Amino acid sequence: MMSLFVIGIVILVIIIVVCVILLLRLSRQETLFMEVSDRYLTEIGKDYTRNEFAMTIFELYRDVIEAVQKENYEFLRDVLSNEIYNNYLLGIKVSKERQIKNVVEDMKPVFARLVQFVQKDSTEVAKVWLRVSYIEYALDLTPLTEEQQKVAPKERIAGGSKTKREEKEYLLTLVKSHTPKESMVCPSCGYILKVITRCHCVRCGTNIVTRPFHWVITSKEDKALSQPERK
Repeated sequence: MMSLFVIGIVILVIIIVVCVILLLRLSRQETLFMEVSDRYLTEIGKDYTRNEFAMTIFELYRDVIEAVQKENYEFLRDVLSNEIYNNYLLGIKVSKERQIKNVVEDMKPVFARLVQFVQKDSTEVAKVWLRVSYIEYALDLTPLTEEQQKVAPKERIAGGSKTKREEKEYLLTLVKSHTPKESMVCPSCGYILKVITRCHCVRCGTNIVTRPFHWVITSKEDKALSQPERK
């Protein structure tokens, strides 16, 4: 009887310890992914809100995925660190060797949050937490004989789906040189750019800054967070 009581106490203690550990991990996760306030951005001289910044970074990431599919290497070199650029380059090479083409379409943001913004010496570092929704599939590009071409569909799907939407989360880290005031007016078309994410104006293509002074994606971490979306 006593042994059963002791076993019960031990099990209860284990359950309590596990619960405490889980609560601490969730608390730490909430801290890591706390959104940067608009007030803080104003205090450090930024003209944009956290939502404007986060959505601009989502658009940049979407443009990167499109550029990978179009093999726009000049654009990719401009907005990615060497490590990420080389990873995408390797992915393109592998796909060609396998004679498939990966297609990502209709990417939309489920949410985009600025969760860190740090100014250190002459550098600015930002982290944006994204959850995106998209359609992804792979096309089979293997050459067909004349007979096969007569019966084969125009698009041969090798994987994925053209109708089913997928969702995925990422934590993007971006870096640029510190500038007291980031927004600028394009000297050619007059377009106001609040968040500079490339060397050229997004509207007319005029060269506006050098690489160190626009945001560059230096890290992309896949995230599988179970937290419900915060309102």
